[in-house]
Amino acid sequence: MIRRYYLYIPAYGWNIPSLPARVANDLGYRIPEGQSILLSWSSHGHAHVYYSDLYEDFNREHAQRDPTEFRDKIVIVGSAATGMFDLKPTPLSENYPGAEILATALDNLKNQTWMRVAPQWVPLLIALLVMAAIYLAFSRGAHTFEVGLATLGVLVLLLAASYVAITQRLVLPALMPVVFGATLYFACALHEYLKERRARLRAVDYFSRFVNPHVVKDLLAHGGLSKEGESRDITVLFSDIRGFTTLSETRTPVEVVSILNRYFGRQVEVIFRYGGCLDKFIGDAIMAFWGAPLDDADHAKHAVMAALEMAKALEQFKLELGELGASFDIGIGIHSGPAVVGIIGSENKREYTAIGDTVNLASRIEGLTKGVARLLVSEDTMRACAAAFDFVDRGSYKVKGREKEVRLYEPSGKKT
Repeated sequence: MIRRYYLYIPAYGWNIPSLPARVANDLGYRIPEGQSILLSWSSHGHAHVYYSDLYEDFNREHAQRDPTEFRDKIVIVGSAATGMFDLKPTPLSENYPGAEILATALDNLKNQTWMRVAPQWVPLLIALLVMAAIYLAFSRGAHTFEVGLATLGVLVLLLAASYVAITQRLVLPALMPVVFGATLYFACALHEYLKERRARLRAVDYFSRFVNPHVVKDLLAHGGLSKEGESRDITVLFSDIRGFTTLSETRTPVEVVSILNRYFGRQVEVIFRYGGCLDKFIGDAIMAFWGAPLDDADHAKHAVMAALEMAKALEQFKLELGELGASFDIGIGIHSGPAVVGIIGSENKREYTAIGDTVNLASRIEGLTKGVARLLVSEDTMRACAAAFDFVDRGSYKVKGREKEVRLYEPSGKKT
């Protein structure tokens, strides 16, 4: 592909000038330094005159052509026929006449219009600046899509600048900045994707231990968790095993752990089924809450439904235990109200949990179930789901840390 034209060719210690260089020198045109020039091609080409036309006109008695046709012109005699093998590949055509290439070189030297090439450090500097901007944007947490749009805009501007430079006979290579910038963007975008994917997998793994996997998917679809704690209205449930001490004294540790795991497995399945979040196991107790991390307008209703179902699951479990099941029972306390919910803990250990007076009161209510009822709820919880269940008033009780007594209710089943 002919893009350049040699001005001189070294041979045996001599610099032999090319035809365009020799003609330009004899006509007094400035010859640039260097061994070659980068040709500036004209889409219009140069005027062509067929030799046969000149020959016929020369042999006429009365010439028909302008006798001054070639005055003050540089005339190149050459062939354009395919069989003469003087057709060369150029940026304009795969079969470009050699005489036209000579004419282009002479025209460039005559009018000083050959192409200039920007220094090699210019595209390298542009590429480094583009890459630095992309890296800085990603390192500062910019959105991948926004960085992509900005990168695309910059690359388009570079291509436009390269085109404008060409019209000014300056070659500004844009391939290096475009390729390097696009490569770095896709590499950073892939890194961000893999990073986010790992974070999502960790979130799924982490929260699948606390909430139903379907809830985890909804949580991730809504953008995940807030990094800071937030105040929310929730319903908290505490469940504790009655007679656990007796069970521990009459069975080996391995048997006790096996029984607990089987029991917890059933109860956690019920909590997940009703959209609850398993907060933690506290010895033989379970803490769960509704209303977070996803919003749940009926969190009190769902918590009570789960508690009633947990009581049924307990009865089935007691049948499996046989004689041991006679002394195996639970107490469940539920309270609704505001609490702070979030990821709480140290750098070494964190957990998603709820804290506040609502949590404390739910725990206290669970402690008041002994000798009263297997399941008790606060007045706040009762009022929040009074339309869904029938309740039995179990009276008011003094609770540690509260001056006023707390009125408790036992759900007796769904309203018909």
